[in-house]
Amino acid sequence: MKKEKRLLRVGVLGCGPISQAAHLEATLKARNAELYAICDVAEDLVQKKAARFECRKTFTEYDARLGDPKVEAVIVAIADQFHVDSAIRALKAGKHVLVEKPLGTTISDCERLTAEVRDSELIAQVGTMKRFDPGIRDARRFLADEGGEIVALKAWYCDSIYRARPGASRHPRRAIERCHPWCSTR
Repeated sequence: MKKEKRLLRVGVLGCGPISQAAHLEATLKARNAELYAICDVAEDLVQKKAARFECRKTFTEYDARLGDPKVEAVIVAIADQFHVDSAIRALKAGKHVLVEKPLGTTISDCERLTAEVRDSELIAQVGTMKRFDPGIRDARRFLADEGGEIVALKAWYCDSIYRARPGASRHPRRAIERCHPWCSTR
């Protein structure tokens, strides 16, 4: 894919698993963006990922990266409980923001971020990669057209700090027991 002349200079906050699996590579491959900077508190990880993904700048302090006038947009890909505050700091620094899901850990935090976005002239988005997935779209259409009224919903989410290990059972009860041993259902 050919890169465009004008590239959006993106800074990624967090070099953990989601950044490694998705954001660093996607930003590098995007035709209209440049992986300009990465930031993480783990200096060794920053250096390793900077060498692998050839970004221009590295930071171990978020405010220093936000102070770089060349960073135009920020991807917030750190622990869930820090999403809202980090996104608000980026908006106040004049940066567009993509926040990894979940947007926040409380409704009031999400409302606080929403108000901040409305007060700015910046773009903020939640990284919901499956939103336009054809399978998800078709399932939604099927449920709307043929599924009838939804009377119950059962969902499962494993906290980002305690993800199931590779090879863990995909059955929610067993996966929860493996990533949260104190939550055993036995």
